[in-house]
Amino acid sequence: MNNEILDILKKDDVDLTSKFLIGVSGGPDSMYLLWHLKDLDVIVAHVNYHKRIDSNNDQKIVEEFCKTYNIPFEVLEITSHNEKGNFQAIARQERYDFYRKIYQKYNCNYLLLAHHKDDFIETAIMQEQSNRKPLFYGIAKHNKINNMNIYRPLLESKWKDRIQKFCDLNNIKYAIDSTNSQNIYSRNIIRNNLKKITELEKEKIYSNFCNLNQSNQDLLNTINIEYNKWKETNFDGDWIKNSTHWDKLIFKMINEHFLHIKLSSQKINSIYQFIISSNRTSNYKLNNLNKLIKVKNKLVF
Repeated sequence: MNNEILDILKKDDVDLTSKFLIGVSGGPDSMYLLWHLKDLDVIVAHVNYHKRIDSNNDQKIVEEFCKTYNIPFEVLEITSHNEKGNFQAIARQERYDFYRKIYQKYNCNYLLLAHHKDDFIETAIMQEQSNRKPLFYGIAKHNKINNMNIYRPLLESKWKDRIQKFCDLNNIKYAIDSTNSQNIYSRNIIRNNLKKITELEKEKIYSNFCNLNQSNQDLLNTINIEYNKWKETNFDGDWIKNSTHWDKLIFKMINEHFLHIKLSSQKINSIYQFIISSNRTSNYKLNNLNKLIKVKNKLVF
């Protein structure tokens, strides 16, 4: 049987001898990805939030698969939750902190995640509805968070329904998160609305967002060049004063170093004032989990 995911990795010049950390929830998407890459040098990281009565079943599916194929399995079990906070934001922070710990433990080269085309357009629609008008809509195929090289091989080629059908046809065990169908989060509402339209209609939505991203590419390239120059100064407060793109540089900086930070124009301006202020050593509260730290007029992460 052809392994199309390995073909995608090769096409993207990913060294197949690398050490890969795969985030596996036990759902069809991540089990599909793991099944295709099980013969490479992989480590599996699973987070059990114990938010559902059947969450142990998800963990069992992943653990048994790893035992069958002799794959190192790392699990984080979270049994207490801050009910007053944004669960999704906190959960994502906990998940990525755990990934970073395992990534460093095994000296991994990549963190692989199973985001697909449905995830891309869900995120893009959420961005559009927020009126943020980002330079890039959706999810990046490659990015860096917490010094991890993150790569999403399914993002540009796989729809959720096709992934699940493949798992069914090949007897790949997976779990279904029943909360995904409940309209308890904005993303769930968008996801459930997308289920009502055809794949062709979804393809048109996907193409429209890709075209928007392409039209922004020249400006994005300029931002990336300026950002790298700012980064070389260790994010010096005086340097950014001379940039006409300071708002976009701050947006990129925050999203590269922190997770789930809501950034309005007002908040970005507030962060800018903090960075360029005459107080050369200080800190700025981004949310209840994170703060921006400035030491001797340079940002420290």
